[in-house]
Amino acid sequence: MLVSQRCALSTLTLALGFFAQTAAQAVLLTEPISPAPFADTALGGTTAALRPELAGTVLEDVLTPFSFSGITGTVQNRVVRETASGTLDFYWKINVDASSTGGRVGAFRLADFGYANLKDADWRMDGLGIEAPTTGRLFNVAGNPGGDINFLLDSAVPGGGASRFFFLHTDATQYALTAKYDMLTGGSEQLSAIYSTFAPAVPEPSSYALTAMGMAVVAVYLRRRRT
Repeated sequence: MLVSQRCALSTLTLALGFFAQTAAQAVLLTEPISPAPFADTALGGTTAALRPELAGTVLEDVLTPFSFSGITGTVQNRVVRETASGTLDFYWKINVDASSTGGRVGAFRLADFGYANLKDADWRMDGLGIEAPTTGRLFNVAGNPGGDINFLLDSAVPGGGASRFFFLHTDATQYALTAKYDMLTGGSEQLSAIYSTFAPAVPEPSSYALTAMGMAVVAVYLRRRRT
């Protein structure tokens, strides 16, 4: 469950240049080729100065506490609407308490995020945090139709440490609390519980029906005007 500790919402703006120097150099996640279950992509990291066009307004900034295998901390869940395009960026940051003695967090595993709106991914070299998720793992839609993406940290986050912000850039314009994630320790690979997070919103079937109905009404009106 998300704990509503919202840090600076709609009035706060950020310069979020977390991909490559130009749109053509954005880090596109490699699509797996069947029967491979997933494909890995190296994430090199970037800065706000390299991608100022991704500046936007913070819509959500929520801390979710976690505790598993002697590790405690929070995950920061953030949603930003880009100023220029109006599309949404989703990003996360892992913070591990100094009192943790059970190991390190080595992976963030996202599920039910969807594939349709996904554009590219990376992490921020600037800003807070130390450990970087240098690998993005995109799962095969055949085996994971909900939309599964993992961020793997070469150096797992220790007690008292924090990851860099890592991101999924999308062309979505709406979001909802529909995705899930868990975390994996390095070495012993112990799993956390499953937590909720934000993802692109999928229109309800009723929305499609209303749209179709509206288009039908317009078509009838236009036909009547012609007769």
